[in-house]
Amino acid sequence: MIKKVIHSFVLFCFFSLGGLGAIDKGERNITANPLFAGEDLYSSDYDSKWNIEELESFAVSSNPLYLREKQNIGMARGDIITASLYYNPFVNMQQQFIGARANAGTGLPESSIIYNQPFDLSGVIPQREKVAKQEFMATIASFNDFDRLFRLRLRQNYWSYLYVTEQINYQKEFLENYQDLLDLTKLRAEKGDISFLEYDRLTLERIQIDREYRNARILRAQVVKNLRVLIGIPDTENALQIKGRLVFISTKEFGLDLSDFDVESRPDLIALKIRQQRERMNVELKKREAIPPLTLGIEYLNKGNENVTGIYATTPIPLFDRKQGEILKYEESYKRSAFDVEAKRNEIITEISAAIKELQARESQLLDYKQFNLINKNKEVQEKSRLAYIRGASNLVTFLEAEKNYLNVLRSYYEIIYLYYNALEAFRASIGKMDSPEL
Repeated sequence: MIKKVIHSFVLFCFFSLGGLGAIDKGERNITANPLFAGEDLYSSDYDSKWNIEELESFAVSSNPLYLREKQNIGMARGDIITASLYYNPFVNMQQQFIGARANAGTGLPESSIIYNQPFDLSGVIPQREKVAKQEFMATIASFNDFDRLFRLRLRQNYWSYLYVTEQINYQKEFLENYQDLLDLTKLRAEKGDISFLEYDRLTLERIQIDREYRNARILRAQVVKNLRVLIGIPDTENALQIKGRLVFISTKEFGLDLSDFDVESRPDLIALKIRQQRERMNVELKKREAIPPLTLGIEYLNKGNENVTGIYATTPIPLFDRKQGEILKYEESYKRSAFDVEAKRNEIITEISAAIKELQARESQLLDYKQFNLINKNKEVQEKSRLAYIRGASNLVTFLEAEKNYLNVLRSYYEIIYLYYNALEAFRASIGKMDSPEL
């Protein structure tokens, strides 16, 4: 409505001056730049736009970095299989005195077959399997932690995209308003109502606003690049279409209770605690490995007409090497892992506390804005100031101050919403309640 009023006033002045001060329509095309060719598709209205849930679903199923990290779980499964396998037997076949004769000094030809089977008397293999299973569980917890941080980064870039898009939208509107103002000021200057100095000053200000607008579009292109890397779509010929608006939704509306969390459920802390138990099991494993396996053997010997069968047993004597160094090593490793767990627990508590404080501060400010109806009132002030200037009831300086205040309020408001959602995602990540992957 405001633009129609301005355009009507401009056309009236144009015809009343007999064509003086014609408007250069080429200046209106603020997006006609080869640098952003095709980038406008990002803000087009397509049915195939993705929301955050669809982005996450596609990313965790197609991103090669994510899938590579997931392969660690399969590798840990292989370690369990390896640890559970029993000792292999040994078979020894001998043929001695080949070609010897009965009256030869070496005696008759001799053939023998020996079969050896080691036995696990101290339970080394079951203990190894337990250690491997602990490492498997720790690998799953580590992957869940990677998934938590991966989704956090994806969501942060999603909110960055929406924030920069809002910047582009209101800066574009502001730039168009400045162009309308510039056209109107030019007509008034040619008419003699105001000095051409005001027109030149507005032209310089418009150049600055245009620079900020284009910088915002460049920033969005960088965010799109990050999103492409995260979701695994390298094709830059097709536009990445994202839907959503940067609208404030309170934690109460989200159903989020800031006091409902369990520090012990964080995946990285779970991984450390599991590995702590693994180190304790390794101590027991090394003690069992100090007891050597018992090897039983069966031998069959044929020498001429003589056939002999016998059995025997053998085992190393742990006289010197009794795994003393390995036992001490894992005992100290177990103690160190206890310190790691405690340090991580303190770090998580501090992280959650900081996330809650930031989230509450951002939300409190936005709730005040919502109660005051800041955006609508800001828009009303801008429109009234514009109408007053058009009707001649206000001077140019007052009008420009109102326009700049309108832009600053919008910029601050959307920045706070963006920081609010960043804090919200940081809180959800700090308590480990990002969506869990299906393994």
